[in-house]
Amino acid sequence: MTPQYHSRVWGRLIFVVFVLVFAVVLGGFGTLYWMIHRAEGSGGQRFTFQVTQGDTVTSIANRLAAKGLIGNSLIFRLDARFHGLASNLKPGAYTLRKNMSVDDMVNALAIYKQQLFKITIPEGKRMLEIAAILQRHGIDSKSFLQEAKHPDLKYLNATILNDKPANASLEGYLFPDTYKVPKQFTGKQFARDMVQNLDQNFTQAMRQQAHARKFSIYQVLTLASIVEREAVHEPERPTIAGVYVNRLRQGWFLNADPTIQYAVGTPKDWWPVLTLDQLHVASPYNSYTHYGLPPGPIANPGLLSIKAAVNPNSTRFMFFVAKGGTGWHAFAVTQAQQDANIQRYQPH
Repeated sequence: MTPQYHSRVWGRLIFVVFVLVFAVVLGGFGTLYWMIHRAEGSGGQRFTFQVTQGDTVTSIANRLAAKGLIGNSLIFRLDARFHGLASNLKPGAYTLRKNMSVDDMVNALAIYKQQLFKITIPEGKRMLEIAAILQRHGIDSKSFLQEAKHPDLKYLNATILNDKPANASLEGYLFPDTYKVPKQFTGKQFARDMVQNLDQNFTQAMRQQAHARKFSIYQVLTLASIVEREAVHEPERPTIAGVYVNRLRQGWFLNADPTIQYAVGTPKDWWPVLTLDQLHVASPYNSYTHYGLPPGPIANPGLLSIKAAVNPNSTRFMFFVAKGGTGWHAFAVTQAQQDANIQRYQPH
């Protein structure tokens, strides 16, 4: 055989081998692609997969395989390496489906979606009541109260605290709202969120209104906390605030029952129905025996009461009395009108 013939044979042989190797490699990649992208199970049922601190791609792959959620842990690890899952993996609860592919699962685990839950703090609660609400939701009330009683102004980082008296707590600054927080949230963090929420809601325009009335923010919050405890219906809040402003201007006692309730309330009943004897309780919060506003807020007011305190109605009313159990009030200018209203609405 001539050298030319040998050359042609070897060339064809090399070509055939190349084609075979290419086919094998292509088939291998095709099989790998299919294994990565095929549905691992049937049905679209969702389940929660928990990634904990210290979990690795390997430990996750092994757990998924042990639960029968993936057929091959090696395929999972290869796809996870391709997507860089190891560097993106964070502890948390992830939602997966049984009919996901390995690639779908890897992508789902690479996208961290923090699990949040809601906590609603109603208006008019004192900080000890808020602490109890947080404790029921699994948030440490001890760290909350530590921050509320001894605020770290640098940590709280809120301009709303600029005129807060040095020794005052966060009573009045804990803004009522519905909060969405992660399960690992601390009480200290919750206190910060509440104060910063107030900082955002107490607008610059409202601060200017308070300044124009020669009220500090602390005084506004103190007045608003009393309005919050007195008022039930929104339309009455500015009028009730106006009554208290009139009493302050006239140098009267405020005679606000909620201030005494704050002084005598206990965990069994934070806002008790007052007795005649309690009207004379020795406390700086007793607005029947001490002139002016109490030393500080008696509760944590909502936005409507804060707005009422910032911009009270201009009125001649000096008195009001509850109309039975309706939540509404009858207002009066003179003591005689007040006595008539009491006789009409609270005859006993």
